[in-house]
Amino acid sequence: MLRSSRSKGRAQTEPIAAIVAVSVVVVGIGLYAISMQTVLPGTSQSATADRTIDRVWDDIETGGVFYAHDDATPLSDRVTSAALPAGATVAVEVTAVDEGRERAVATGAFPTGFPDETNRADVAALDRSVEAHGVPDEASVATQSIPVAVENEADVRAGTLRVSVW
Repeated sequence: MLRSSRSKGRAQTEPIAAIVAVSVVVVGIGLYAISMQTVLPGTSQSATADRTIDRVWDDIETGGVFYAHDDATPLSDRVTSAALPAGATVAVEVTAVDEGRERAVATGAFPTGFPDETNRADVAALDRSVEAHGVPDEASVATQSIPVAVENEADVRAGTLRVSVW
C-alpha cells in the first residue's frame, strides 16, 4: 500500500529566486511604459501645444471672437501666466483672411516665467527674435480656426490661432 503525503510533491521556490523573478517582471513593465510614453495621449510634446492653445483661446476671446481692431488690447496684456506651460517659451499668432490672403493681425511671444519673472524688455527681445528667425524647429505647434473681428466688431472674418511651445 502506497502512502501519499500532501507535503511531498508540491513545488517550492526559493525566496530569493521569487524576488528576482518578480523584480525582472516589474523592471520589464517599467521599461515598456517608458518606451510607450510618447505614444500615449497627453504625454507627447504636441500635447503641450494642444492644451496651451485651449487656455490661450480662453484668455484672448470675448464672446467667442478675437477682437483685433485698432483699439483692441495687445496679446501680451490678454494672455495670463495660467495659460502658459511652466518652464516653456510660447509664441502666439492670430491671422485673419483679408482680401483672399491670410495676414497676421496679432502676435506675441512669452518667455519662460512670463509675467512674474520677466519684464517688458524680455518680451520685446523674444518678439524680435521670433519675428526675425521664426520659432525653433523643435517647437510643438497647434493651430485652431477662430473668428476674428478685424476692422470693427461687426467685421468678423475667418482666422487662425497658432500657438508654438518650446
